[in-house]
Amino acid sequence: MPNIDAFLIDFVTIDFESDSKIAKEVLLEFQKDCNMDNHDCDFVLDCPTYRAGWYFAKLFLSREFVKRLYELNFNQIDNLKGKKFEDNFISWLSIKFKSKKCEAQLKIASEMK
Repeated sequence: MPNIDAFLIDFVTIDFESDSKIAKEVLLEFQKDCNMDNHDCDFVLDCPTYRAGWYFAKLFLSREFVKRLYELNFNQIDNLKGKKFEDNFISWLSIKFKSKKCEAQLKIASEMK
């Protein structure tokens, strides 16, 4: 099992209202799947800033939430092509968001590097 820590993710979109709603719905569903639906601090999507037609926000995922998601989905996450766990996890999360029509772009925040 990889060394798992909390995640800070850049959440970039041109339609923050729609994409943030979808992302939150997906993450709430993940909480239920992880039996963590009574936890208030597993994820936070902050208020965005707007520049040049894009909304920029940060998405925080707690260490425990990431760990439980990995435990339940390790086959999907480990089979992605990234070299590092963080890359695979972000790719997996992006796929899950896009499957629900969330068009936000995700990447590891520079603060995590």
